[in-house]
Amino acid sequence: MTVLDLTQPSQVQRYQDFVRTAAKGQVTQDPLWGDLKANWGHLYLYHENQDGDIDAAMAVLTVEALPGKLLAYCPKGPVADVTNVGLVKELVQEALANLPENVFLVRMDPEVLYNQDLDQVYQDAGFVTRNVKVENMHGNIQPRKNVVLFYDGRGEGAQPITDEASLMKHFKSDYRNQIRRAIKDGVTVTSGRSKEDIEAFFKTYTMMAKAQGITHRPIEYFYRMQELWADSDLFRVFLAHYDGQVIAAGIGFGYGEKIWYMYAGSNREFAKHYGPYLVQWEMLKWGLSLGKVAYDFGGVGEFDHTDGLYKFKHGFAYHDPQVAYIGELDWVVDQAAYQKYLEQFA
Repeated sequence: MTVLDLTQPSQVQRYQDFVRTAAKGQVTQDPLWGDLKANWGHLYLYHENQDGDIDAAMAVLTVEALPGKLLAYCPKGPVADVTNVGLVKELVQEALANLPENVFLVRMDPEVLYNQDLDQVYQDAGFVTRNVKVENMHGNIQPRKNVVLFYDGRGEGAQPITDEASLMKHFKSDYRNQIRRAIKDGVTVTSGRSKEDIEAFFKTYTMMAKAQGITHRPIEYFYRMQELWADSDLFRVFLAHYDGQVIAAGIGFGYGEKIWYMYAGSNREFAKHYGPYLVQWEMLKWGLSLGKVAYDFGGVGEFDHTDGLYKFKHGFAYHDPQVAYIGELDWVVDQAAYQKYLEQFA
């Protein structure tokens, strides 16, 4: 097990190459993500196999979650075979050996499907697991339930998606009509990574947040994101234009085997022109062009049309199986602090 030395460019590049190209690679495990989360501390570990190749990586971000106590969080990680619980436990122990003594919890939430047997193995190894008993979408840091489109054709009635025609056919019929309606109305979509793209996105993002009565991140966060990934095609901002203005937008990252649709925005004044549907069409084509296996629409509260997020996302992933991840795998260092921390998620 090795602690990544951030002062060694070649070592950092090697680590980044792994978390970007491994099948289960995650943007949240890239040191750039640690740079984006400037108010968090960061630690990066990796493990090598017998041939000297990296086969596991773990980014751990720390923040004061209780007075004088640090939460150590491995977002959507580690990038490893998480069915190898012994290896994961080694990563946790190595992290603790290099983290401050006031860490009360090491938390991971890898994107592996929930499985009762695997869940039990983690519990037997000393982890506390938080999954099926957490009923609220926001009871976990990351939603457990996600809508995912699989290009390789999973689920009842699904066929492999090999071109734009088969991609379009994968959607519900009314979604196909709405995409065609947007094109007929003259909506166009551009993609880029410029500061101007971020500013255009942010206008629709704040419009949507206001309409839904939810909080949003400041524009400085997205400026920093743009600066960090400005030269990387792993990151794109998609903008739907109509009548000289941006009416919908989306931000996506392409790590590992998937595209992650991370942030969105829309102007409801132009809802009848279906800008968000055309944004998805172009982002899904991006994933197809890169040969990705999956397109992750992000979390939902329930796999039910009474859930607004699910209602929109499911029409694109109409044939795809439900995706429910194992949730949070907690290694508790200070039980009293842990119980206090959990109170906010009750």
